[in-house]
Amino acid sequence: MLSCLRFLLEELERLKTRKREIEKELENVVSKDSLIFTIPGIGKTLGCIILARVGDVRRFSDKKRFVAYCGLVVESSGKSVVSRGISKKGDAVLRRAFYLAALTAIKVNPVIKRFYEEHKGRLKGKKLITACARKLAVITWAVLYYNKPFDASE
Repeated sequence: MLSCLRFLLEELERLKTRKREIEKELENVVSKDSLIFTIPGIGKTLGCIILARVGDVRRFSDKKRFVAYCGLVVESSGKSVVSRGISKKGDAVLRRAFYLAALTAIKVNPVIKRFYEEHKGRLKGKKLITACARKLAVITWAVLYYNKPFDASE
């Protein structure tokens, strides 16, 4: 058992070292002044994941197509108000990246923080965070599509 524990701890250290190496490689590939990094809540790693998965954002003519591609569309049943939850269509990696970014953005991004506070009464838990992730995806599309840095006043 002791040898197994040692092995696992060594493996954990090896993986931490490899993670740091990959993050340095990402910094060389993605420009530090990419506009996605002006959005509070999107850090180096998630920003790189989003940029890699999306490619050229101009291929999405509007925010609805981008949000659908990210897998953040809410399915509803016909014309009724009954919501079936989030669609499983779209890119699962992007959906997860925006969800994780939203967790941070709720604390540091004034637009997402305000959105979170306004919708706290109607939505709860994961649904509220997913709504924030969708809002963050729309902001990301606008920043990249219009090639302008994030501005909380707009």
